[in-house]
Amino acid sequence: MATDSFERQTRRSGSGRRRKCTDLQSTSNETIGFSTLPDQIHRKTLKRGFEFTLMVVGEHGLGKSTFINTLFMTELYADRPPSARLHPPKTVEIETRSVELEEKGVKLRLTVVDTPGFGDGMNSSECWKPILDFIDQQFLKYFQAETSFGIERKYVQDQRVHCCLYFLPPSIRGLRPIDRDFLHHLQHKVNIIPVIAKADTLLKSELTALKKQLLSDIDKYGVQLYDFPEGDPEQDEDSQTLDKALRESIPFAIMGSNTTLESNGRKIRARTYPWGVVDVEDSKYSDLPHLREMLCKTHLQDLKDITSDLHYESFRAQQLLGKKNLNDIYEDDPYENVEVKYKTIQQKDEQIRDMKQQILDMQQKLSSNINEYQTINPSVEIERSNSGERFTKI
Repeated sequence: MATDSFERQTRRSGSGRRRKCTDLQSTSNETIGFSTLPDQIHRKTLKRGFEFTLMVVGEHGLGKSTFINTLFMTELYADRPPSARLHPPKTVEIETRSVELEEKGVKLRLTVVDTPGFGDGMNSSECWKPILDFIDQQFLKYFQAETSFGIERKYVQDQRVHCCLYFLPPSIRGLRPIDRDFLHHLQHKVNIIPVIAKADTLLKSELTALKKQLLSDIDKYGVQLYDFPEGDPEQDEDSQTLDKALRESIPFAIMGSNTTLESNGRKIRARTYPWGVVDVEDSKYSDLPHLREMLCKTHLQDLKDITSDLHYESFRAQQLLGKKNLNDIYEDDPYENVEVKYKTIQQKDEQIRDMKQQILDMQQKLSSNINEYQTINPSVEIERSNSGERFTKI
């Protein structure tokens, strides 16, 4: 009875305190302050800015530089001499250019990594190696910075390659050996997005057939491209439609232009033909709007996250484990390793059991010999101690 009375009083008292607390929250305008956490993060992020490194790989004459200017609406290669376009290097070189872009108060430090000379030499069988080495060097710089100097990862300048646009000529009819070699060796190092260059040179039916053949080859040869994240089922219908359009656009058919024209009161980048003018950002003729949407608006952070959480962490594991080849990490089957270790343990257990049995047999034989010796020589006293058995003469 006393206990029930105490519980009823406690419940009444507790409910009264809860009502009083609720009343205070409803009548007071004061707050603790943690509701401003998103604003604090937002301010710090804006102050620090963002970094993004984009690599472009493809043969000479596919319009890579022009496309980058078109994609980011800047003249990143305005100072490049014409001789560089007319006489590309015979070996693969790595060329980086950086520019700071700002849009509505958001700063982005864009670094574009170009690879002039790719596929232009007499022997292009290993033209992917300098590119692979460069990506590893950027990983190594980041790894050394965060391990050697005790710098927090968020303060390390991120020069890792976050995305690679792989330019395919419009004249091909499927993946060539040079394409397969590059994709095979780089697929575990960087997010690869294939693009068909100069798509305006193809008829619509030809472009559709080429996309279909490339996708078939990608599946046939087991090439792993950038994997678009699954859309949120709770997102609106427009976002789901956009995600579907982006997936269906792969490989992106693009074209670029450094020529600016005025059309209907607005400036556009366009290509001029004898029969008319084409806006390179018109989705009827080019996938450039979808590619820009993906790279800049919807998936930029995801590209950076995958680079950090997957590709870099694999490289980091390689460094820590001392693996010579990164493919060893991907080819290792964890279940197979567990099975091998389990079999090894079983073998060790059997060996231990055999050794124990041998020791037991030896002890029994020794004890039998001692008893026999004692029977023959009664003047010998047998002393047994914890350390073993020894003979002592009386």
